[in-house]
Amino acid sequence: MGTQLMTKEPQFDSSETEENKRKALEALESRGSRHDAATAADVSLKTLDDWRRGDAQFAADWDATVDRVMTRLREQPLDEKGNFKRSPLQYGLKATDENKEIVLAMLANGATYAAAAAAIGAHRRTIMKWSDNDEEFAQRWRDAVEEGIDKLEQEAIRRARDGVKRPVFYMGQVVGYVQEYSDSLLKFLLEAKRPALYRARNINVMPPDGGDGVLEIRWKEPESQRPEGTPA
Repeated sequence: MGTQLMTKEPQFDSSETEENKRKALEALESRGSRHDAATAADVSLKTLDDWRRGDAQFAADWDATVDRVMTRLREQPLDEKGNFKRSPLQYGLKATDENKEIVLAMLANGATYAAAAAAIGAHRRTIMKWSDNDEEFAQRWRDAVEEGIDKLEQEAIRRARDGVKRPVFYMGQVVGYVQEYSDSLLKFLLEAKRPALYRARNINVMPPDGGDGVLEIRWKEPESQRPEGTPA
């Protein structure tokens, strides 16, 4: 008969197991990766899952660590180059609770669907399907998108109203800064806020019958802005 090779998980005594659990949590905290956590503890991902199912304290510590990682990602979504950070928790399955939280955090910071998907190593079509059969997640998705739009709008207002500092160079050296404002952003914001007043109108200057005539243009105040008692 042939010899069958069997692979088994490493066996640890109680104290060694607790030490490896501590190492796993420290690796998750510092690098945010389940793979790194498993490597630090010298166990498989399955063993990590078994620990979470069989040890309530470890499961609570794990969830708290993930929450801290997610908070850091939400508060500091960009890396030192100004790009959205990739997921610190990405691994095999995409539609995990951790990855869903990462996607929502990215969207809430104004990321595009593609950028949010790239953060977990997925395609945007993948994450856009998650809400099909999950109304609660779908609502959280919509809320995150709105939050992201609000942040983008706030940034647009800041640049249009307060401006941004641009360096002034002389002979390759920065010699000062000038405050630059965006007239185009200001225009777009006014058009969006008060379209009746600021949005451009297309006017057909040809008489309706195609012949000679007089074109008469009358300004009509929006209902919300017409003084009370003024005829339409």
